[in-house]
Amino acid sequence: MSITIEFKHIESALQDLPIQNQAMIQLLLLQYIDLSQDAIDYMATDQPDSRFGSGMQPEGKGITLEAVQNVTSRSNQYKGYYRQKRERPGMHVDFLKQTLDLMDQKIRIVEHLLKENYTTDDETLQTTKNHAPKVLLRQEIRKLDRAWEHEEVVQKDYQQQRLLLEYQGLLRRRAILRRRHKISQQEFITAGNSSLKDHEIAHVWGIPLGSLAARKVKALEQFLTRLQKSQETSSPSNGTVQPLDLWRETFTTLAKRPIERSLVEYDGLEKTEEILLSKLQAFVNGDMSEPEESKFWTSITKVNDTEFSGSWASHARSILAFQRLHALFNDMDLSDEALEDEISAKIIPKLPDDQIATEEDDKPIELSEKGLGVIDAFIGEQDDKRRG
Repeated sequence: MSITIEFKHIESALQDLPIQNQAMIQLLLLQYIDLSQDAIDYMATDQPDSRFGSGMQPEGKGITLEAVQNVTSRSNQYKGYYRQKRERPGMHVDFLKQTLDLMDQKIRIVEHLLKENYTTDDETLQTTKNHAPKVLLRQEIRKLDRAWEHEEVVQKDYQQQRLLLEYQGLLRRRAILRRRHKISQQEFITAGNSSLKDHEIAHVWGIPLGSLAARKVKALEQFLTRLQKSQETSSPSNGTVQPLDLWRETFTTLAKRPIERSLVEYDGLEKTEEILLSKLQAFVNGDMSEPEESKFWTSITKVNDTEFSGSWASHARSILAFQRLHALFNDMDLSDEALEDEISAKIIPKLPDDQIATEEDDKPIELSEKGLGVIDAFIGEQDDKRRG
């Protein structure tokens, strides 16, 4: 019998710890649990005084406002980074799940149109589906458009073939989205199991890295011991409790809590916010070609953890793009009727008359006598001596 850890067990185990060990565990779990003010005050007091170097530290050191502000500032920096590091793939997973549902809906509508309006048999549909991964869509669409322009195909056949190509495009996009969804899920799980590294804890605490290992081992031992006792208390008296990886189960339990959404600002992605929004709109509508979509997806999801690209702002940059994507997605009309109208509009052939200018459009615009007078006033009198 396996007993899962609940959040109340984690809170209880933390509260029972001495303040030093409590501060250490809160730092390790900073992605999910905020530092208490008591822990911040303790770390600010516990920092070694640099004026004494490697000598004996003075007893009864007081707490300074500067030390408290430094600990708070550094902890908030790491807290924001680690929480956004998990929030970013979490938003990817949510958006991709919505988009995959939309793809399934569109594919179902296209299959219905092909069978009902164009009497396409199941064998043709299966053949089209099998050839979807290797077909060159843009070339095939251009080839079909040329055939229409040269009147080599009638309108109904054009629309059927164009709908089959749209069907293949949707199948390919769904396959790509499924791969992205799988990768994002793996990244989300990995980010959710991340804790602060030793040098980051030492940086927040303001203590030498060499003195951290012993404190960390002691804090973890006491915390996990208290968690184990809570499991023994919660288990039935006649049941056999299966051994648990308590530290991993702690992260699993905390990862189930709602993600706190970040407030981020535009920082230059795609050069201007107008260009970004127009590309996001095209991305949501599926108006981008596969190479453009792949390049844009990389642009809005990549993370640059280098000193030149700004590792702290990298996750926020992706979060902003997906906040906009969610807003655009929520504004869409996702009813079957609206999607059917959208698909039907894509397969309507362009009429040759639309590309031919009429004689009236070619006629120059004739100005009235008053208009000619205004133009002459702007030009002014002509100097006869300059005409020659």
